[in-house]
Amino acid sequence: MPTSNLKDELNAVEVEPLLPIEKKLIGYSLGLGIVLLVVLIAVNHFVPIKL
Repeated sequence: MPTSNLKDELNAVEVEPLLPIEKKLIGYSLGLGIVLLVVLIAVNHFVPIKL
């Protein structure tokens, strides 16, 4: 059984570019994640959990 080099296989694969809508979705997802993380940090700062 021949062993294949992963780097050679990755270089042989053609990469198709992202569509504009895919770029927008990635941007919106990252933006929403960052905004929600900031909101969570702010809520945790002003309303700490008391156990």
